[in-house]
Amino acid sequence: MKTSLRATLFATCILVSSGALAADCVTNVRGKTVCTNGEKAVVVNPNTNTVTKVETNPSGVTTAQSSNGNKAAYNSRTGNAAVATTNSNGVTTTNTTRGGTAKTKNGKGVVQGPNGTTCAKGNNNAGCTK
Repeated sequence: MKTSLRATLFATCILVSSGALAADCVTNVRGKTVCTNGEKAVVVNPNTNTVTKVETNPSGVTTAQSSNGNKAAYNSRTGNAAVATTNSNGVTTTNTTRGGTAKTKNGKGVVQGPNGTTCAKGNNNAGCTK
C-alpha cells in the first residue's frame, strides 16, 4: 500500500508541477510538499501518506479533498465552512461553522440547522420541524 501511495503521490506532484500546468512546488519544514498553479493545489504529507487536492470554483467556493476521503469547503462570499467525514458504516457527517449538522447515507438523512430546525428525508417521506 505504501509503495502504491508513494507512486501516486509522485505522479500527482509530477502532473501538477509539469510545464503544462505551470505549477510551483515547495516543501515546508514538516516535509509537506505543496504544488500549485494559482488555481488548484496539491498537498502531499509523507508523515501521514495522504494527498489533499484543493481548488476554487468560479463561484468562489474552495473545496479540499484528502486521499483518505475527508472533504472540506469554504465559501468566501458567505464566510461559511463545512467539513464532511464518512465513517466505516458509510454515514457521512457534515458540520458547518454556523452550527449546522447533517448525517446522510444513500440519499437519506437528517439535517439540524443552527436555528433549531430539523429536516429529514427517508424512503417515503421528507419534511422539517422546528
